[in-house]
Amino acid sequence: MTDSMTRTGFVGMSHLGLVSSVGWASSGRQVVAFDPDAELVRALARGELPVHEPSLPQLLEQARGAMTFTDDAAALGACDLVIFSRDVPTDAANVSDTRVVLDLVDRVLPHLRRGATLALMSQVPPGFTRALGARLRAARPDAAFELYYWVETLIFGRAVDRFLRPERLILGSADPSGARPAAFDRELQAFGCPIFQMGYESAELTKMSINLYLSAAVTYANTLADLCEGVGACWADMAPALRADARIGPQAYIRPGLGIAGGNLERDLASLAGLCRTRGVNGSFIETLIAYNTERPGWVRRKLDEHVFLPGIAPAGQKPVIGVWGLAYKKGTRSTKNAIAPRLLEELRDLAVLRVWDPVVLPTEVDVPATFTASRDDVLDGADALVILTDWDEFSAPPRAALERMRHRLVIDAVGVVDLARAELSGVDYVAMGRPAAPPSASTEARGSL
Repeated sequence: MTDSMTRTGFVGMSHLGLVSSVGWASSGRQVVAFDPDAELVRALARGELPVHEPSLPQLLEQARGAMTFTDDAAALGACDLVIFSRDVPTDAANVSDTRVVLDLVDRVLPHLRRGATLALMSQVPPGFTRALGARLRAARPDAAFELYYWVETLIFGRAVDRFLRPERLILGSADPSGARPAAFDRELQAFGCPIFQMGYESAELTKMSINLYLSAAVTYANTLADLCEGVGACWADMAPALRADARIGPQAYIRPGLGIAGGNLERDLASLAGLCRTRGVNGSFIETLIAYNTERPGWVRRKLDEHVFLPGIAPAGQKPVIGVWGLAYKKGTRSTKNAIAPRLLEELRDLAVLRVWDPVVLPTEVDVPATFTASRDDVLDGADALVILTDWDEFSAPPRAALERMRHRLVIDAVGVVDLARAELSGVDYVAMGRPAAPPSASTEARGSL
Protein backbone atom coordinates (compact mmCIF):
# COMPACT_ATOMS: atom_id res chain seq x y z
CA MET A 1 0.00 0.00 0.00
CA THR A 2 1.08 3.56 -0.65
CA ASP A 3 1.61 6.49 1.65
CA SER A 4 0.59 9.10 -0.89
CA MET A 5 -1.76 11.05 1.34
CA THR A 6 -0.59 13.18 4.21
CA ARG A 7 -3.22 11.90 6.63
CA THR A 8 -6.48 10.02 6.47
CA GLY A 9 -9.24 10.70 8.94
CA PHE A 10 -11.68 8.07 10.15
CA VAL A 11 -14.81 9.34 11.86
CA GLY A 12 -16.57 7.02 14.30
CA MET A 13 -14.69 4.35 16.25
CA SER A 14 -17.33 1.64 16.29
CA HIS A 15 -16.54 -1.89 15.03
CA LEU A 16 -16.39 -0.76 11.40
CA GLY A 17 -14.33 2.34 12.16
CA LEU A 18 -11.84 0.50 14.32
CA VAL A 19 -11.16 -2.28 11.84
CA SER A 20 -10.95 0.16 8.92
CA SER A 21 -8.73 2.75 10.59
CA VAL A 22 -6.37 0.18 12.13
CA GLY A 23 -6.17 -1.72 8.87
CA TRP A 24 -5.45 1.50 6.97
CA ALA A 25 -2.70 2.51 9.40
CA SER A 26 -1.13 -0.96 9.59
CA SER A 27 0.84 -0.22 6.40
CA GLY A 28 2.31 2.94 7.96
CA ARG A 29 -0.17 5.45 6.56
CA GLN A 30 -0.88 8.26 9.02
CA VAL A 31 -4.40 8.11 10.47
CA VAL A 32 -6.43 10.50 12.59
CA ALA A 33 -9.06 8.35 14.33
CA PHE A 34 -11.83 10.59 15.66
CA ASP A 35 -14.69 9.80 18.00
CA PRO A 36 -16.59 12.26 20.21
CA ASP A 37 -16.50 9.78 23.12
CA ALA A 38 -13.49 10.97 25.12
CA GLU A 39 -13.44 7.90 27.36
CA LEU A 40 -13.39 5.59 24.35
CA VAL A 41 -10.57 7.62 22.79
CA ARG A 42 -8.45 7.35 25.95
CA ALA A 43 -9.01 3.59 26.08
CA LEU A 44 -8.02 3.18 22.43
CA ALA A 45 -4.89 5.26 22.99
CA ARG A 46 -3.96 2.72 25.69
CA GLY A 47 -4.50 -0.10 23.22
CA GLU A 48 -7.79 -1.27 24.77
CA LEU A 49 -10.33 -2.43 22.20
CA PRO A 50 -14.08 -2.44 22.93
CA VAL A 51 -14.77 -5.15 20.34
CA HIS A 52 -13.63 -8.73 19.87
CA GLU A 53 -12.19 -9.37 16.42
CA PRO A 54 -9.54 -12.00 15.65
CA SER A 55 -6.06 -10.49 14.96
CA LEU A 56 -7.27 -6.92 15.55
CA PRO A 57 -5.26 -6.47 18.80
CA GLN A 58 -2.06 -7.51 17.02
CA LEU A 59 -2.82 -5.25 14.08
CA LEU A 60 -3.47 -2.31 16.43
CA GLU A 61 -0.11 -2.88 18.10
CA GLN A 62 1.51 -2.80 14.67
CA ALA A 63 -0.38 0.36 13.65
CA ARG A 64 -0.32 2.45 16.84
CA GLY A 65 2.71 4.46 15.79
CA ALA A 66 0.82 5.73 12.76
CA MET A 67 -2.45 6.46 14.58
CA THR A 68 -3.69 9.47 16.50
CA PHE A 69 -6.84 8.81 18.52
CA THR A 70 -8.69 12.01 19.31
CA ASP A 71 -12.01 13.49 20.38
CA ASP A 72 -11.03 16.86 18.89
CA ALA A 73 -12.74 17.25 15.52
CA ALA A 74 -10.30 20.03 14.57
CA ALA A 75 -7.61 17.38 14.10
CA LEU A 76 -9.41 16.25 10.95
CA GLY A 77 -8.48 19.53 9.31
CA ALA A 78 -5.08 18.02 8.52
CA CYS A 79 -6.62 15.19 6.48
CA ASP A 80 -6.90 15.02 2.69
CA LEU A 81 -9.24 12.02 2.90
CA VAL A 82 -11.94 11.67 5.57
CA ILE A 83 -13.89 8.42 5.86
CA PHE A 84 -17.11 8.29 7.86
CA SER A 85 -16.99 4.83 9.35
CA ARG A 86 -19.59 4.76 12.12
CA ASP A 87 -21.74 1.63 12.28
CA VAL A 88 -25.42 2.48 11.92
CA PRO A 89 -27.47 1.13 14.84
CA THR A 90 -30.84 -0.55 14.42
CA ASP A 91 -33.85 -0.64 16.70
CA ALA A 92 -35.90 -3.66 17.80
CA ALA A 93 -37.66 -3.67 14.41
CA ASN A 94 -34.29 -3.70 12.57
CA VAL A 95 -34.83 -0.15 11.31
CA SER A 96 -31.64 1.91 10.87
CA ASP A 97 -31.06 5.11 12.82
CA THR A 98 -28.93 7.19 10.44
CA ARG A 99 -29.01 10.20 12.77
CA VAL A 100 -25.75 9.04 14.32
CA VAL A 101 -24.05 9.51 10.96
CA LEU A 102 -25.60 12.92 10.36
CA ASP A 103 -24.65 14.04 13.87
CA LEU A 104 -21.03 13.08 13.24
CA VAL A 105 -21.03 14.84 9.87
CA ASP A 106 -22.41 18.02 11.41
CA ARG A 107 -19.86 17.84 14.24
CA VAL A 108 -16.80 17.58 12.01
CA LEU A 109 -17.95 19.50 8.92
CA PRO A 110 -16.72 22.94 10.06
CA HIS A 111 -13.21 21.53 10.53
CA LEU A 112 -12.75 19.71 7.19
CA ARG A 113 -10.26 21.26 4.80
CA ARG A 114 -11.43 22.68 1.52
CA GLY A 115 -11.13 20.23 -1.36
CA ALA A 116 -10.93 17.17 0.89
CA THR A 117 -12.15 13.84 -0.46
CA LEU A 118 -14.94 12.39 1.69
CA ALA A 119 -16.10 8.79 1.74
CA LEU A 120 -19.13 7.40 3.56
CA MET A 121 -18.59 3.80 4.63
CA SER A 122 -21.57 3.55 7.00
CA GLN A 123 -24.36 1.38 5.64
CA VAL A 124 -27.24 3.60 4.53
CA PRO A 125 -30.37 3.22 2.36
CA PRO A 126 -30.58 4.30 -1.28
CA GLY A 127 -30.73 8.07 -1.61
CA PHE A 128 -28.92 8.85 1.63
CA THR A 129 -25.52 9.69 0.14
CA ARG A 130 -26.97 11.97 -2.53
CA ALA A 131 -28.96 13.80 0.15
CA LEU A 132 -25.80 14.01 2.26
CA GLY A 133 -23.98 15.63 -0.64
CA ALA A 134 -26.66 18.31 -0.83
CA ARG A 135 -26.36 18.81 2.93
CA LEU A 136 -22.59 19.31 2.61
CA ARG A 137 -22.92 21.81 -0.23
CA ALA A 138 -25.51 23.81 1.68
CA ALA A 139 -23.37 23.97 4.82
CA ARG A 140 -20.01 24.55 3.10
CA PRO A 141 -20.77 25.90 -0.42
CA ASP A 142 -17.15 26.87 -1.02
CA ALA A 143 -15.55 23.65 0.21
CA ALA A 144 -15.54 21.73 -3.09
CA PHE A 145 -15.72 18.34 -1.40
CA GLU A 146 -15.80 15.16 -3.49
CA LEU A 147 -18.13 12.65 -1.83
CA TYR A 148 -18.10 8.88 -2.38
CA TYR A 149 -20.09 6.01 -0.94
CA TRP A 150 -17.74 3.12 -0.12
CA VAL A 151 -19.56 -0.18 0.32
CA GLU A 152 -18.19 -1.82 3.46
CA THR A 153 -17.67 -5.60 3.54
CA LEU A 154 -17.21 -6.11 7.28
CA ILE A 155 -18.08 -9.60 8.50
CA PHE A 156 -17.84 -10.09 12.25
CA GLY A 157 -15.09 -12.58 13.01
CA ARG A 158 -13.39 -12.04 9.63
CA ALA A 159 -13.37 -8.26 9.48
CA VAL A 160 -9.61 -7.71 9.45
CA ASP A 161 -8.94 -10.06 6.57
CA ARG A 162 -11.94 -8.70 4.65
CA PHE A 163 -10.63 -5.15 4.96
CA LEU A 164 -6.98 -5.89 4.15
CA ARG A 165 -7.72 -8.31 1.29
CA PRO A 166 -11.07 -7.41 -0.30
CA GLU A 167 -12.21 -9.34 -3.36
CA ARG A 168 -13.47 -6.06 -4.86
CA LEU A 169 -14.25 -2.46 -3.97
CA ILE A 170 -17.63 -0.89 -4.72
CA LEU A 171 -17.89 2.89 -4.90
CA GLY A 172 -20.84 5.18 -5.40
CA SER A 173 -20.23 8.65 -6.81
CA ALA A 174 -22.09 11.66 -8.12
CA ASP A 175 -20.51 11.05 -11.56
CA PRO A 176 -19.98 7.31 -12.10
CA SER A 177 -17.90 7.90 -15.23
CA GLY A 178 -15.76 10.61 -13.68
CA ALA A 179 -12.14 10.15 -12.64
CA ARG A 180 -11.41 9.79 -8.96
CA PRO A 181 -8.99 12.23 -7.28
CA ALA A 182 -5.50 10.92 -8.06
CA ALA A 183 -4.36 10.45 -4.47
CA PHE A 184 -7.60 8.68 -3.50
CA ASP A 185 -7.38 6.46 -6.55
CA ARG A 186 -3.81 5.43 -5.69
CA GLU A 187 -4.93 4.39 -2.22
CA LEU A 188 -7.77 2.30 -3.64
CA GLN A 189 -5.64 0.72 -6.38
CA ALA A 190 -3.16 -0.39 -3.72
CA PHE A 191 -5.70 -2.97 -2.50
CA GLY A 192 -5.01 -4.82 -5.76
CA CYS A 193 -8.59 -5.78 -6.51
CA PRO A 194 -11.25 -4.73 -9.06
CA ILE A 195 -13.00 -1.41 -8.37
CA PHE A 196 -16.61 -1.01 -9.42
CA GLN A 197 -17.73 2.62 -9.59
CA MET A 198 -21.40 3.46 -10.07
CA GLY A 199 -24.01 5.97 -8.99
CA TYR A 200 -24.78 6.52 -5.32
CA GLU A 201 -28.09 4.68 -5.38
CA SER A 202 -26.65 1.73 -7.30
CA ALA A 203 -23.84 1.27 -4.78
CA GLU A 204 -26.18 1.62 -1.80
CA LEU A 205 -28.57 -0.93 -3.30
CA THR A 206 -25.70 -3.27 -4.23
CA LYS A 207 -24.80 -3.67 -0.57
CA MET A 208 -28.38 -4.47 0.34
CA SER A 209 -28.69 -6.83 -2.64
CA ILE A 210 -25.70 -8.86 -1.45
CA ASN A 211 -27.31 -9.33 1.94
CA LEU A 212 -30.66 -10.26 0.39
CA TYR A 213 -28.95 -12.95 -1.71
CA LEU A 214 -27.18 -14.34 1.36
CA SER A 215 -30.42 -14.35 3.34
CA ALA A 216 -32.12 -16.28 0.55
CA ALA A 217 -29.26 -18.83 0.52
CA VAL A 218 -29.54 -19.37 4.28
CA THR A 219 -33.29 -19.86 3.98
CA TYR A 220 -32.82 -22.27 1.07
CA ALA A 221 -30.40 -24.41 3.09
CA ASN A 222 -32.57 -24.44 6.19
CA THR A 223 -35.70 -25.42 4.28
CA LEU A 224 -33.93 -28.32 2.59
CA ALA A 225 -32.28 -29.39 5.86
CA ASP A 226 -35.71 -29.70 7.45
CA LEU A 227 -36.88 -31.70 4.44
CA CYS A 228 -33.87 -33.99 4.87
CA GLU A 229 -34.96 -34.74 8.41
CA GLY A 230 -38.47 -35.48 7.18
CA VAL A 231 -37.60 -37.87 4.36
CA GLY A 232 -34.45 -39.50 5.77
CA ALA A 233 -31.92 -37.73 3.55
CA CYS A 234 -28.64 -36.28 4.82
CA TRP A 235 -27.66 -32.71 4.00
CA ALA A 236 -23.99 -33.47 4.75
CA ASP A 237 -24.04 -35.91 1.83
CA MET A 238 -25.84 -33.49 -0.49
CA ALA A 239 -23.97 -30.24 0.15
CA PRO A 240 -20.61 -31.20 -1.46
CA ALA A 241 -22.43 -32.12 -4.66
CA LEU A 242 -24.25 -28.80 -4.63
CA ARG A 243 -21.07 -26.83 -4.05
CA ALA A 244 -19.46 -28.57 -7.04
CA ASP A 245 -22.08 -26.96 -9.29
CA ALA A 246 -20.50 -23.80 -10.73
CA ARG A 247 -23.85 -22.02 -10.47
CA ILE A 248 -23.80 -22.51 -6.68
CA GLY A 249 -20.10 -22.64 -5.85
CA PRO A 250 -17.77 -23.72 -3.02
CA GLN A 251 -18.33 -20.55 -0.96
CA ALA A 252 -22.12 -20.64 -1.06
CA TYR A 253 -24.04 -19.93 2.15
CA ILE A 254 -25.67 -23.34 2.30
CA ARG A 255 -24.82 -24.59 5.77
CA PRO A 256 -28.03 -25.05 7.78
CA GLY A 257 -28.41 -22.95 10.90
CA LEU A 258 -30.81 -20.99 13.03
CA GLY A 259 -31.51 -18.35 10.41
CA ILE A 260 -29.97 -14.94 10.01
CA ALA A 261 -28.68 -13.06 13.05
CA GLY A 262 -26.37 -10.25 14.04
CA GLY A 263 -28.51 -7.35 12.80
CA ASN A 264 -27.06 -6.48 9.40
CA LEU A 265 -28.94 -8.96 7.25
CA GLU A 266 -32.14 -8.34 9.21
CA ARG A 267 -31.70 -4.60 8.76
CA ASP A 268 -31.40 -4.93 4.99
CA LEU A 269 -34.38 -7.25 4.71
CA ALA A 270 -36.48 -4.74 6.65
CA SER A 271 -35.17 -1.85 4.56
CA LEU A 272 -35.77 -3.61 1.25
CA ALA A 273 -39.26 -4.65 2.28
CA GLY A 274 -39.99 -1.05 3.19
CA LEU A 275 -38.63 0.22 -0.13
CA CYS A 276 -40.80 -2.24 -2.04
CA ARG A 277 -43.90 -1.10 -0.16
CA THR A 278 -43.23 2.60 -0.71
CA ARG A 279 -42.31 2.13 -4.40
CA GLY A 280 -45.22 -0.15 -5.26
CA VAL A 281 -42.96 -3.15 -5.92
CA ASN A 282 -44.09 -6.69 -5.12
CA GLY A 283 -41.85 -7.59 -2.18
CA SER A 284 -43.60 -10.80 -1.12
CA PHE A 285 -40.37 -12.77 -1.64
CA ILE A 286 -38.62 -10.57 0.92
CA GLU A 287 -41.57 -10.65 3.31
CA THR A 288 -41.47 -14.46 3.12
CA LEU A 289 -37.78 -14.51 4.03
CA ILE A 290 -38.44 -12.27 7.03
CA ALA A 291 -41.33 -14.44 8.24
CA TYR A 292 -39.37 -17.67 7.77
CA ASN A 293 -36.30 -16.45 9.64
CA THR A 294 -38.40 -15.08 12.47
CA GLU A 295 -39.66 -18.61 13.09
CA ARG A 296 -36.43 -20.48 12.40
CA PRO A 297 -35.08 -20.56 16.00
CA GLY A 298 -38.09 -22.74 16.83
CA TRP A 299 -36.04 -25.69 15.51
CA VAL A 300 -34.19 -25.90 18.83
CA ARG A 301 -37.36 -25.88 20.88
CA ARG A 302 -38.85 -28.63 18.69
CA LYS A 303 -35.82 -30.82 19.30
CA LEU A 304 -35.95 -30.16 23.02
CA ASP A 305 -39.63 -31.13 23.06
CA GLU A 306 -38.80 -34.35 21.17
CA HIS A 307 -35.83 -35.39 23.30
CA VAL A 308 -35.79 -33.58 26.67
CA PHE A 309 -39.19 -32.38 27.82
CA LEU A 310 -40.47 -35.92 28.25
CA PRO A 311 -41.65 -37.93 31.26
CA GLY A 312 -38.82 -39.63 33.09
CA ILE A 313 -35.99 -37.49 31.75
CA ALA A 314 -35.52 -35.68 35.06
CA PRO A 315 -36.11 -37.14 38.53
CA ALA A 316 -39.64 -36.68 39.87
CA GLY A 317 -40.29 -33.10 40.93
CA GLN A 318 -37.16 -31.77 39.22
CA LYS A 319 -36.63 -29.87 36.01
CA PRO A 320 -34.29 -31.17 33.32
CA VAL A 321 -30.82 -29.65 33.22
CA ILE A 322 -29.80 -28.07 29.92
CA GLY A 323 -26.26 -26.92 29.21
CA VAL A 324 -25.69 -24.32 26.51
CA TRP A 325 -22.45 -23.67 24.68
CA GLY A 326 -22.36 -20.27 23.02
CA LEU A 327 -24.04 -16.91 23.48
CA ALA A 328 -22.51 -14.83 20.67
CA TYR A 329 -24.47 -14.94 17.43
CA LYS A 330 -21.45 -16.41 15.59
CA LYS A 331 -17.83 -17.25 16.27
CA GLY A 332 -15.23 -14.50 16.15
CA THR A 333 -17.38 -11.90 17.89
CA ARG A 334 -18.80 -11.13 21.32
CA SER A 335 -21.90 -9.55 19.80
CA THR A 336 -25.22 -10.98 21.00
CA LYS A 337 -27.37 -8.63 18.92
CA ASN A 338 -30.26 -10.67 17.51
CA ALA A 339 -28.48 -13.81 18.73
CA ILE A 340 -30.54 -16.94 19.27
CA ALA A 341 -29.12 -17.95 22.67
CA PRO A 342 -30.53 -15.13 24.83
CA ARG A 343 -33.99 -15.57 23.29
CA LEU A 344 -33.96 -19.35 23.76
CA LEU A 345 -32.77 -19.12 27.36
CA GLU A 346 -35.55 -16.67 28.16
CA GLU A 347 -38.09 -19.04 26.61
CA LEU A 348 -36.77 -21.91 28.74
CA ARG A 349 -36.58 -19.86 31.95
CA ASP A 350 -39.31 -21.79 33.81
CA LEU A 351 -38.88 -25.14 32.07
CA ALA A 352 -35.32 -26.19 32.87
CA VAL A 353 -32.24 -25.57 34.96
CA LEU A 354 -29.96 -23.67 32.59
CA ARG A 355 -26.18 -23.46 32.48
CA VAL A 356 -24.18 -21.55 29.89
CA TRP A 357 -20.62 -20.90 28.77
CA ASP A 358 -19.12 -18.76 26.01
CA PRO A 359 -15.41 -18.15 25.40
CA VAL A 360 -15.72 -14.36 25.06
CA VAL A 361 -19.18 -13.19 26.20
CA LEU A 362 -19.06 -12.26 29.88
CA PRO A 363 -21.93 -12.52 32.42
CA THR A 364 -21.90 -8.72 32.71
CA GLU A 365 -22.56 -8.33 28.99
CA VAL A 366 -25.84 -10.20 28.69
CA ASP A 367 -28.89 -10.72 30.89
CA VAL A 368 -29.98 -14.35 30.70
CA PRO A 369 -31.74 -16.66 33.20
CA ALA A 370 -28.85 -19.10 33.36
CA THR A 371 -25.84 -19.90 35.51
CA PHE A 372 -22.49 -19.11 33.93
CA THR A 373 -20.06 -21.92 34.63
CA ALA A 374 -16.35 -21.53 35.26
CA SER A 375 -15.39 -23.67 32.28
CA ARG A 376 -16.83 -25.11 29.11
CA ASP A 377 -17.05 -28.66 30.42
CA ASP A 378 -18.65 -27.71 33.75
CA VAL A 379 -21.82 -27.01 31.76
CA LEU A 380 -22.21 -30.77 31.31
CA ASP A 381 -22.25 -31.89 34.95
CA GLY A 382 -25.47 -33.88 35.38
CA ALA A 383 -26.98 -32.30 32.26
CA ASP A 384 -29.81 -33.91 30.31
CA ALA A 385 -28.82 -32.15 27.09
CA LEU A 386 -26.07 -30.03 25.61
CA VAL A 387 -27.31 -27.41 23.15
CA ILE A 388 -24.63 -25.77 20.96
CA LEU A 389 -25.70 -22.34 19.69
CA THR A 390 -22.45 -20.74 18.48
CA ASP A 391 -19.95 -22.24 16.03
CA TRP A 392 -16.81 -21.58 18.09
CA ASP A 393 -13.96 -23.89 17.04
CA GLU A 394 -13.55 -25.16 20.62
CA PHE A 395 -17.01 -26.73 20.36
CA SER A 396 -16.14 -28.90 17.35
CA ALA A 397 -15.02 -31.95 19.35
CA PRO A 398 -16.79 -32.29 22.72
CA PRO A 399 -14.39 -34.22 25.01
CA ARG A 400 -15.49 -37.76 25.73
CA ALA A 401 -14.70 -37.39 29.44
CA ALA A 402 -16.92 -34.31 29.64
CA LEU A 403 -19.81 -36.01 27.85
CA GLU A 404 -19.64 -38.84 30.36
CA ARG A 405 -20.43 -36.34 33.11
CA MET A 406 -23.92 -35.88 31.66
CA ARG A 407 -27.03 -37.57 33.08
CA HIS A 408 -28.34 -38.12 29.54
CA ARG A 409 -25.83 -37.97 26.70
CA LEU A 410 -27.70 -35.84 24.20
CA VAL A 411 -26.04 -33.21 22.00
CA ILE A 412 -28.24 -30.84 20.00
CA ASP A 413 -25.89 -29.13 17.54
CA ALA A 414 -27.89 -26.20 16.20
CA VAL A 415 -25.01 -24.68 14.22
CA GLY A 416 -23.36 -27.71 12.62
CA VAL A 417 -20.06 -27.17 14.40
CA VAL A 418 -19.36 -30.70 15.70
CA ASP A 419 -16.80 -32.46 13.52
CA LEU A 420 -17.98 -36.06 13.40
CA ALA A 421 -14.59 -37.20 12.14
CA ARG A 422 -12.96 -35.99 15.37
CA ALA A 423 -15.65 -36.30 18.03
CA GLU A 424 -16.09 -39.56 19.94
CA LEU A 425 -19.88 -39.82 20.04
CA SER A 426 -20.53 -43.52 20.53
CA GLY A 427 -23.33 -43.84 23.04
CA VAL A 428 -24.30 -40.19 22.50
CA ASP A 429 -27.53 -39.10 20.85
CA TYR A 430 -26.40 -36.51 18.32
CA VAL A 431 -29.04 -34.26 16.79
CA ALA A 432 -28.21 -31.78 14.04
CA MET A 433 -29.97 -30.04 11.18
CA GLY A 434 -30.41 -31.93 7.95
CA ARG A 435 -29.69 -35.34 9.44
CA PRO A 436 -32.09 -38.28 9.51
CA ALA A 437 -33.31 -39.43 12.90
CA ALA A 438 -31.53 -42.78 12.47
CA PRO A 439 -27.80 -43.02 13.30
CA PRO A 440 -25.60 -41.67 10.48
CA SER A 441 -23.89 -44.05 8.08
CA ALA A 442 -20.24 -44.89 8.57
CA SER A 443 -19.35 -42.98 5.41
CA THR A 444 -20.99 -39.85 6.72
CA GLU A 445 -19.21 -40.16 10.07
CA ALA A 446 -15.88 -40.51 8.33
CA ARG A 447 -16.45 -37.46 6.21
CA GLY A 448 -17.49 -35.26 9.14
CA SER A 449 -19.61 -32.15 9.25
CA LEU A 450 -19.74 -29.29 6.79
